[in-house]
Amino acid sequence: MDCTRMPFGKHRGRPLSEIPADYLRWVVDNCHNISPRLRAEITQLLNPGAEPPAGSLTTSVCNQWYRTMAVRFHPDKGGSHEAMKAVNAGRELLLQLAGGDAA
Repeated sequence: MDCTRMPFGKHRGRPLSEIPADYLRWVVDNCHNISPRLRAEITQLLNPGAEPPAGSLTTSVCNQWYRTMAVRFHPDKGGSHEAMKAVNAGRELLLQLAGGDAA
């Protein structure tokens, strides 16, 4: 979390850990279009003892889902090419929602 940098605003490029807590609270309360990952990291920084909410979408959860679906729908395992394309598209979407790389 220490290497995450603010992607916008007057603190653009600064590590989150160096940004005043008041500004971070303002970002969480007022910036509704920030990535879920950035929101989670700011929230974790503001509340260090708090656990992420149960069922949070993380890149780990996305990858676990992808592996399960790939085994089930891969053409080499009896699935179809179209089904695997849908699984790949789903993975990309989930990773975007989780704030991870879809590449």
